[in-house]
Amino acid sequence: MSGGYHMEDEVQQRAYDSTLMRRLLGYLRPYRTKLILALVLLLIASLVSSVSPLLVMYGVDNFLANAERSGLQQEIAKQKTPDPVQLDALAGMVSRDQRLLFLLVLLLGALIIVESGFRYAQLLIVAHVGQRTMFEMRMGLFAHLQTMSLQFLDRNPVGRLMSRVTSDIEKIQQTVVSGGVQVASDFITIFVVLAIMLSVNKELTLVAIVPVPFIFATSFIFRKFARHSFLEIRRKIAAVSASMQESISGMRVVQIFGREDANYNRFRALNADHRDEWLRQVRYFAIYFPAIEFFSSLSTSLIILYCSWNVLKLGGYVSGTASVGTFFAFISLSERLFGPIRALADRYNMLLEAMASSERVFELLDTPPDVDDRPDAVPCDHLEGAVSFENVSFRYGEGEWILKNINLHIDPGERVAIVGHTGAGKSTIINLISRFYDVQEGRILVDGVDVRKYRQRALRSRIGVVLQDVFLFSGSVEDNIRLGDAAITDEQIRAAAAYVNAAPFIERLPGGYGHKVGERGCNLSTGQRQLIAFARALAHEPDILVLDEATSSIDTETEMLIQDAINRLLDGDGRRRTCIVIAHRLSTIQHADRIVVLHHGEIHEMGTHQELLARDGLYRTLYELQYKDQLAQE
Repeated sequence: MSGGYHMEDEVQQRAYDSTLMRRLLGYLRPYRTKLILALVLLLIASLVSSVSPLLVMYGVDNFLANAERSGLQQEIAKQKTPDPVQLDALAGMVSRDQRLLFLLVLLLGALIIVESGFRYAQLLIVAHVGQRTMFEMRMGLFAHLQTMSLQFLDRNPVGRLMSRVTSDIEKIQQTVVSGGVQVASDFITIFVVLAIMLSVNKELTLVAIVPVPFIFATSFIFRKFARHSFLEIRRKIAAVSASMQESISGMRVVQIFGREDANYNRFRALNADHRDEWLRQVRYFAIYFPAIEFFSSLSTSLIILYCSWNVLKLGGYVSGTASVGTFFAFISLSERLFGPIRALADRYNMLLEAMASSERVFELLDTPPDVDDRPDAVPCDHLEGAVSFENVSFRYGEGEWILKNINLHIDPGERVAIVGHTGAGKSTIINLISRFYDVQEGRILVDGVDVRKYRQRALRSRIGVVLQDVFLFSGSVEDNIRLGDAAITDEQIRAAAAYVNAAPFIERLPGGYGHKVGERGCNLSTGQRQLIAFARALAHEPDILVLDEATSSIDTETEMLIQDAINRLLDGDGRRRTCIVIAHRLSTIQHADRIVVLHHGEIHEMGTHQELLARDGLYRTLYELQYKDQLAQE
């Protein structure tokens, strides 16, 4: 797994996996008492349900096909003048049978109510266990994703990660929890029904189960074709989700460059692939289910044939053979027997799909974070702000080196600007200081301690980062400044916003600090989002401040507000914070203590603004090019 997990490698020909199943069942272990209770309720419901055909058999044989009453009726019918005694006897038998038949119907109704009650309680228990299990699995996976590095997220599309957290876990819950109990219910029903059938008539039972081997053979053949289709459907719906998420997230670029038709055609192709695979699966089922239904009907036909043959062969019903009631009971029991058998065959195929989902989920859970805390990692409640790069070299994956042998020391409270052409490695330096990535060579020290020895969350809590593309969460302005830190009071939020010049526009918004900013802050301008980001940074009181192109996409008036906010932020609590600024606008960094010029991943020059201009080197070239651009724009 050192190479990192990648969602494209997800379709494998895997059938039932006992290791995966044991791991899945581990999530059910805390609820085993409830599951045992659910199985007991199922057993009782199955027993109660299977008693009904026996009562029907008793009713038919004793009331509808009562040989004694039928014989008496035939004898009376032959008489020209019916015998009053026989008539009274016949009337008594009819009256008795009517009372018993009424009681029998009441008993059947009571059994149905009792069975429904047990099944209702069982369904509630299983639903509770299933939802709790899905909740815990989903939270575990989400928590794991939050520990993964940016490098992992760079390699894996968001749509596929969302598919793991949503549809894959739901499929596991449906199959392993609800499906597992249903499988147990099916087996219980099969054994109970078989036991009753054997106790009533062994020969007729053997006749009824003749089609069973054919059902299992058909299911075995079907699963070979269905398995690959199940896996392909999951892969292709994940591709559809990823494409949809990417298109919606990048809709501005799509519309600017007129990519609507190209995106539509690409999504249409992915959607068509999913549709075709789904239809292929439907064709498999369209063959499979009628075949299973045929064998189920064959059992009923064999029961009818066997009973009819005995009657014709013997010239009528003879004691010791299957009675009329037995015939009706076996027709009902046969349906109760083959219903679970049909369901078991289908549930096995559902299990294959759950195996595919669980494999993807567990593969993701088993992917270790690229950047992780050491066992002896130390906290950092406060930083002085000294930052040192010692022979640092870094690259993303197996690509070319982005940074090459960087040596740089930044004193506490120093303001350092980093400039250079696009791709020179400026933003990479920020990612390394916050330890979003680990260096391959050399080390980065903060207050003399290797950043890999700090706890990640503790280190990042002391570093305030304001990016060019500010990310705001859907919620209120207040929520986006606080970011869930309950220790930050409303007064601190308002004080921070006022200090960085964000308060005036926030107070003009409908609802003020309670104004909903929309997804990614779509209801606010770029400059407003930047000012909220500064307020957020100040409210969390960082010891090191990092600004990545924070003023590159705003108007001059807003830039003045932000420059003032930066100056206030650097000295916000009476002490001078360490500040690292990545900037394209060289005019914004002229007063930095030091300017570092990066070129092809190496430090090319270093000095103050005036010193670098005097050297007539790369910085002067960059400055003159930018100055010429500004003249041209004027």
